[in-house]
Amino acid sequence: MQYIAEAQGLWYEGTQAWLRRVQGLPIILPFAIVDELPTSDRLFVEDYFNSSTRIRRGRLFERDNNKNGWPADCVSRFPNRDTSNPSNTFNVNRAYCTANVPPKLGAEVSLGDGGASSRWIVVLSERIGLEGCFVTLKSKTHLGVLPELIVSAIPAGSRHDLHAAVEAVVETATIQAPQAAIDACRNAACYIISARYPASSPEGTNDLGPLVRYLREQEMKAQADAGDLIRLLHARAKANGEASHGTRAVSRSDAELAVSALAFLLQDFGWAAND
Repeated sequence: MQYIAEAQGLWYEGTQAWLRRVQGLPIILPFAIVDELPTSDRLFVEDYFNSSTRIRRGRLFERDNNKNGWPADCVSRFPNRDTSNPSNTFNVNRAYCTANVPPKLGAEVSLGDGGASSRWIVVLSERIGLEGCFVTLKSKTHLGVLPELIVSAIPAGSRHDLHAAVEAVVETATIQAPQAAIDACRNAACYIISARYPASSPEGTNDLGPLVRYLREQEMKAQADAGDLIRLLHARAKANGEASHGTRAVSRSDAELAVSALAFLLQDFGWAAND
């Protein structure tokens, strides 16, 4: 069974029999499943984080109240170097062992405590006997790519598809080519406008051009301009866009402009928080 322990503000890792000091500054965060009464004090020890994919992977530990020390001669206080310990027992302030029950897939979890916590979704949950409980999480927030959605303001029938469209933008905007990001913005804009104004696309099949014309007819000029900007960038981003329109190849800045226009639509429709 794996252990982590804290003594005098320093973290150690190992087993029931030995410990070694963790090198550097480990990222160790309180872990709790949202809307579930905690059965134990749990910690998430981060091993990997990618802000582009919004993926975080690490090990899950739970408090062991019966463990408060290790034999001093079995503790290495500095990585790769043994030192003499002044007493026979190395006492720790708190000890955590491998979590016994891994969280379920799809569970919403909170990392951090008090007013400084973030929400994540469990996408993988793996356990190797007593050797480790590994958890892969995906952020519920957009990490600054787009403003956070105000779910309660979005019509119930549109929430799932709108969230999927926005997620596609966030995914492509950070790790894919500009063309893919602009294409995702165009798809999202079509869905957002038609969901906000059903009369703009009675059959739900109108492309962005007709949707923009509807906004202009309703004298929603700023919203129409934002949608039209995405439409024009999408035309440039097509495979034959440069030859057809005599324009340059789209760039990362163009993709960021399309994302900003989409953010404007979401905020102007009252479906996303203002910065």
